[in-house]
Amino acid sequence: MEKKYFLTIDRGQSEIKAAFYTVNAEVVCLESRRCQPIRSLKLGWAEQDMELMWEQAAAAVRELFCKSGISPEEVAAVSFSGQGGGNFLVSQDGEAVYPGVLSMDSRHEEVMDHSETQKEAEIPRTAAFMLWLKEKEPEVFKKVRWILGSKDWIRYRLTGKANADMSDPPAPVDLDTGEYLTKCLETAGIAECITMLPPLVYASEICGAVTEEAAELTGLAAGTPVAAGAHDMIACSIGSGGNKKGHLAVIMGTLGINIAVLDAAARLPAVQVPGESFLFGGITREIKTVTTSIGSGCNTMNWLLDLMFSGEEQEAKEKGVSVFELLETRLAEKKESSIVFQPYLLGTFYNSSARAGILGMTSHTTKEDILLALFQGICITMCIEIRRLEVRTQKFREIWMTGGGSQSNIWGQMFADVLKRPVHIGKDRETGCRGAAICAGVALGYYTLQDGFPEPVREKTYYPREEKAAWYEEQLKLYQEAYDMSVDFWNRQKEL
Repeated sequence: MEKKYFLTIDRGQSEIKAAFYTVNAEVVCLESRRCQPIRSLKLGWAEQDMELMWEQAAAAVRELFCKSGISPEEVAAVSFSGQGGGNFLVSQDGEAVYPGVLSMDSRHEEVMDHSETQKEAEIPRTAAFMLWLKEKEPEVFKKVRWILGSKDWIRYRLTGKANADMSDPPAPVDLDTGEYLTKCLETAGIAECITMLPPLVYASEICGAVTEEAAELTGLAAGTPVAAGAHDMIACSIGSGGNKKGHLAVIMGTLGINIAVLDAAARLPAVQVPGESFLFGGITREIKTVTTSIGSGCNTMNWLLDLMFSGEEQEAKEKGVSVFELLETRLAEKKESSIVFQPYLLGTFYNSSARAGILGMTSHTTKEDILLALFQGICITMCIEIRRLEVRTQKFREIWMTGGGSQSNIWGQMFADVLKRPVHIGKDRETGCRGAAICAGVALGYYTLQDGFPEPVREKTYYPREEKAAWYEEQLKLYQEAYDMSVDFWNRQKEL
């Protein structure tokens, strides 16, 4: 039977999606399931049961087969995208030895704060958590054979093989040699973790096949090739056309993330502030990516909607439309807001002291005024990061917006106005799943990043309006000044 489809599994912390794509990365059918609630036994902890994660993934795949009518023999390969930065720990016999620790977990800060040597080691939070585990739960630490990511755990259950990909490794990697940089682990006192690091592959490499046991649980055919897949950010980048330098993906999701694509040989100046940007491997050795984030994107928007617009959320649900669509009709006649809304509800990756704030309200301010100000605040602060990223990397020739917030016409037009360039929205909004499918296509040789690459189909493009350029230019300066003036206050507030 002809192999016509790729099965992609996109593992997020709140939802898991399984989808069938054609070998040309066109979506055929998608099934999603809510993930288990995040468990927080103590302040700052964020865990999910690993076995339940696997069961939910397997169930989503089974339901997808039923929904689509596609047979297991038509599946050419399986691939993944998944939330990065967590710790999913596996024993020698393949069992979970601890609950899955999500990237939002803050236990790593406990051990990194009390040692100057450990601070200087600059180890990522994935490895820093292992230091916490060694100190707090040494018996569990001794049982660990592999440190995996969320998608790596599901792939491990499918194939019985442990791997990490270059876009989401559990320890620093030399992107030129493709090898782990382990000195920081030794410096931090967790040299034992060196043997826990799984073999590295690129996201677009085949690294195993579906086992008989996994086939029985998922409905897949045993022996189906399995590609490594990518960190969900990198999958979104490649899924929105990020196959060469000069591409920028703006992910309007939980955190508000910008991803620039570079040639693998590109050399970048050092960051001025730790956490200002992050370097990741691409899906092949030909490219790499640099990301920035304000740390608070749609999560801040959702917080405001829950706080002030719960009635509108219910109304939108009853009408079968998105809450964005409903509220944007109310904002359509409003002019730009002079209110400054600092959206740092959860701090930023380079300043954990940063906080959300609203400047410039009067007695005439309405909740719609505050909502419009938040739209502006998220957009403008993200564009400040984009400008910094562009100075550090290169001029962006093409800008695509994806994520749940890409449904917003206000944001689409606003980003085009602030950046003074067209902003494209793809027809396939599930760019993480699409990126995973492309990883499988490259892995099996259907195309390369240069030849036959399946470009995304544009649903719409927002073009900049010249009459808005001067106003937004002033807002960029105003927001930067407001941030700079707030830093000392935030730091003092944190100490109280």
